[in-house]
Amino acid sequence: MKAIRDSRTILYTAIAAVAVLVFFMGISHPPSLEVLRSSTNLASTPNHLHDQPSAPETTSNTRNGEKLAYVTWLSSTVVGEDSEKLDEDNYFIGTRILVWQLLHYQKTKTTGIDVIVITTPDVSQSRIDRLRKDGAIVKPIEFVHGNNDSWLHPKESRWNDIMSKLRAWQLTEYSRILMLDGDMILQHNLDGIFDDPAAEVRKTKKDIDYPNDENELPEEYLLASIGEVAGADHDFPPDWDHGLKKFGYFCAGFFMLKPSEKIFDYYAGLLDIPDRFDPKYMEQNLLNYAHRWAGPMPWKELAYTWNIRSVNDNDLDKGVVSMHEKWWEDPLSGSDRVKDIFKSMRWQMEGFYQAQDNFLDQGNEP
Repeated sequence: MKAIRDSRTILYTAIAAVAVLVFFMGISHPPSLEVLRSSTNLASTPNHLHDQPSAPETTSNTRNGEKLAYVTWLSSTVVGEDSEKLDEDNYFIGTRILVWQLLHYQKTKTTGIDVIVITTPDVSQSRIDRLRKDGAIVKPIEFVHGNNDSWLHPKESRWNDIMSKLRAWQLTEYSRILMLDGDMILQHNLDGIFDDPAAEVRKTKKDIDYPNDENELPEEYLLASIGEVAGADHDFPPDWDHGLKKFGYFCAGFFMLKPSEKIFDYYAGLLDIPDRFDPKYMEQNLLNYAHRWAGPMPWKELAYTWNIRSVNDNDLDKGVVSMHEKWWEDPLSGSDRVKDIFKSMRWQMEGFYQAQDNFLDQGNEP
């Protein structure tokens, strides 16, 4: 079986590369690849978190007159900032797969929504250049630290810098953003999620008190997500009685937000209040505290058909839109179908960009 799957891997790459190269060479007007888009560094001195200016617009993409974005976060805390073995960096490859699916894969590509990768300072220039060449808008960011955050100790050291994901709230040129972890595989187009009833901006509940040692709350907010499944043995779609764990607790790997400097300042202030939330799962627990159901900014549930962890064959059969799963690992469910999809997406992505690079290397204009 392993030999068969390895041969499939080679076949996926070859077919994808040949097909895309033939497409590029066969058209009379080369496609606009929109590569090497300019980016704006959101950085400032970490101790002055609230002083960062919003980035200027880098694209004219709009959907129904609204400026929306898909955003994913990339750090080099796993492989190290000096590693140039890009083909061994699984999280980087996962980010490239996600970008390719959102921008180029016919079955899942977006229309009128920007695709952004925010990168921490330890991400190498070679990775940034590759992602821009792939078509992503890359925005370098600074780490996020408070003045009194020595109490923050995550479960795993690779999450040390993950609070920098909060920089997504500073992308205030966008009205709404879907934040996705880089280890996502799409099965269908995601654009309709912005029409989900839970994806609406809401007023903060002023009749609910919150601790007076916290920063001021915004007038309005948006935090929409999904609860986490307890394992691979779950119903589809799952609910709190059939498959979901820890009532009222959402996953910070897939959620929708409304950018706001004021809410960013509120989150940043929580870093300086020891034990306000459990730092085991860093930004996920911060956000679950800030948007607890009993609080003034409760999170809302997106339809559970949009995304799921620990995906199984039944999820595929019933039409799950996206899968939160590490493409390089065996699925928790043990599904061969799921594993084959992961490999297929990886090698189709590689083939597409190999063909694109070859096309440009031959002197064709982008």
